[in-house]
Amino acid sequence: MSPTSTPTNAPTNAPTNADVRRARDALRGQVIRTPVLFSESLDALAGCPVYAKAECLQHAGSFKVRGALYRLLTLPPQDLADGLITVSAGNAALGLAHAAREFGAKLTVVMPESAVPEKLAAVAAYGATVVTEGVVDAAAAFARAELLRAEHGLTFVHPFDDPMVVAGAATATLELLEDRPGLERLLLPASGGGLLAGAIMAKRTLGSDVEIIAVQPSGAAGFVASLVAGEPTAPPVIRTVADGLTAPMPGRLPFALAVQARTEVLTVADKEILDAMVTLVRTLRVVVEPSASVGLAALTHEPHLRDGRPTGLILSGGNINWRLLADTLRVLPGVA
Repeated sequence: MSPTSTPTNAPTNAPTNADVRRARDALRGQVIRTPVLFSESLDALAGCPVYAKAECLQHAGSFKVRGALYRLLTLPPQDLADGLITVSAGNAALGLAHAAREFGAKLTVVMPESAVPEKLAAVAAYGATVVTEGVVDAAAAFARAELLRAEHGLTFVHPFDDPMVVAGAATATLELLEDRPGLERLLLPASGGGLLAGAIMAKRTLGSDVEIIAVQPSGAAGFVASLVAGEPTAPPVIRTVADGLTAPMPGRLPFALAVQARTEVLTVADKEILDAMVTLVRTLRVVVEPSASVGLAALTHEPHLRDGRPTGLILSGGNINWRLLADTLRVLPGVA
């Protein structure tokens, strides 16, 4: 695959390689080129060299700001003027709230009542209007957002199933592959699929042969259910400590790209996720949320991955419930 080609059987609404390059250029100076962290002790635990891109240090605390900013950069001015609305358990809301403030646009965010309190407070602090009452889960949030959009004439910004959001998200993987061209494998958190779809597009844009593996919590395995069904499908249950990976189902665009790329999907248990989170805090000295830890959880619990191949992780966010972090650090072994 050449860096300038796009597969002829790509989903019709997929961003192009040119879109990804435009997103990279447009976001230069607007987002942080986050560092790639590594540690000999982490390598020893994982059984391979590990390079972790710290998007937990990004504006608004996650990679989501990349897609949000680029989507607003590509929106018609009238859509911005009409006001924006989105749905999120937290990180997409924070990313779009940051972007909306930068553009001077009004934003309404529908969030589940169970959202992490720190995320709810941070979204409101950016100046967004937060709607939670009666929103019991992500599916209910999307339904409420549609009612509000129609009632008030707002512009809906999808948190992951949008080609320009995917193009913006792709810049995280693009930077990682540019900074560490010797990587042979990427392990990425997946839920709605924006980061995963962006990684697939970044790989195509650079003409890289890196292997991309998606990782989900076993309690929110929407991609697994969708692969069985052959179309985006909700998992039988969504219950996980990784609140950032609780989309009701994968987006149609990310799912189509993942299927086309024949992406392997792995699942990890909540205990494995929390173990990995502690390991990242201890070895890399950064605060990450459970959602950002699933890649390392898979790497340390899947025997077939302990093969010595240089592996990249994207630490997708650091917007954690502080009580959860304190409790986890206190009770898990291996923490001084």
